[in-house]
Amino acid sequence: MKNKTYFLNIMLTAVLGLALVIAIMVRTFSPASILPELDIPGMVLISLVALLADHYLAPGAKRCYICIPVFAVLTFGVLPYAASFVTVAEALKLALVGGVVFTVTTLLFTSIQDRLSSGPAAKAAPVLSAVGLYLAAQCFAGMIL
Repeated sequence: MKNKTYFLNIMLTAVLGLALVIAIMVRTFSPASILPELDIPGMVLISLVALLADHYLAPGAKRCYICIPVFAVLTFGVLPYAASFVTVAEALKLALVGGVVFTVTTLLFTSIQDRLSSGPAAKAAPVLSAVGLYLAAQCFAGMIL
């Protein structure tokens, strides 16, 4: 197997980039529409899509746990700023929150999925873990707001 250490970070960049391209297209062709904010449940959803893509496209890939928060901070800070969705101050806040959210989501998803990956539930473990984490993130965001 080839070394795919940074595949998770590439998937995060691809998923966030695709979401921003879709948001730019919606904002361009339908300026009256209201776009959702990139809040904690939205960041968790983007993170979980990247984690599921990483699990299914690069099974058994090693992860650099030191690089995950660094690249997440860069991804959540640079891409929305480059897409002209946020100012510099908002990009710094988004980078900090996005880095923490992606790192915590990655650690929780990996832990839950590894514990559920044995037995008959092995094929559904990543999807069940992602759904449970997304619902937990929505509850957490509801509690802090």
